Amino acid sequence: MYKRAVFASAILALSGFYLYTLYLAVHPQVSLAYRYYYMEGKTKFWEYNSDLVYHGNELDLSTPSRFLSREGWDGKPGEHGTRLQGDGGLYFVLPKKPETLTVLAKVDNPKAGTLIKIALHDWSTTIKLAKQGLNEIRLDLPGDHLSTDPKQPNYLAISTPEPLNVQTVQMQAAQ
Repeated sequence: MYKRAVFASAILALSGFYLYTLYLAVHPQVSLAYRYYYMEGKTKFWEYNSDLVYHGNELDLSTPSRFLSREGWDGKPGEHGTRLQGDGGLYFVLPKKPETLTVLAKVDNPKAGTLIKIALHDWSTTIKLAKQGLNEIRLDLPGDHLSTDPKQPNYLAISTPEPLNVQTVQMQAAQ
């Protein structure tokens, strides 16, 4: 009788443990940056204890950045930035909603006239790089297309037919 009670208790304890583990697998309680890197495979690099909130600092893309999408970007950043081929982008969350968000970027491209298409939700624009080599880009994103929801980051899609190196990106909010 005693052995049966111990056996039944062990079965109940293991069942409870496995049900709790199954619940955690279905409802993970992890940060957005963790979810986008490990679970959904959307971002290229992981930074321990990080989030996707962008605070206005300049992103030096000669080092790994947690904001880069997995698609389009080369595996390793180089001294001239991170190479973008085809379609890529940046994921970010804003701490508060701006009227406009000015994007400043330094881009090194192999030939003059390279086109870069930039899109945010249903807004898009195309930029033609004026010269071969280092170009500085400035564009204003409309604030009504930006989200501050920490569970749904903004995705700034960037596509180019020619490979290019993105050296730095900075976003400045106008209130």
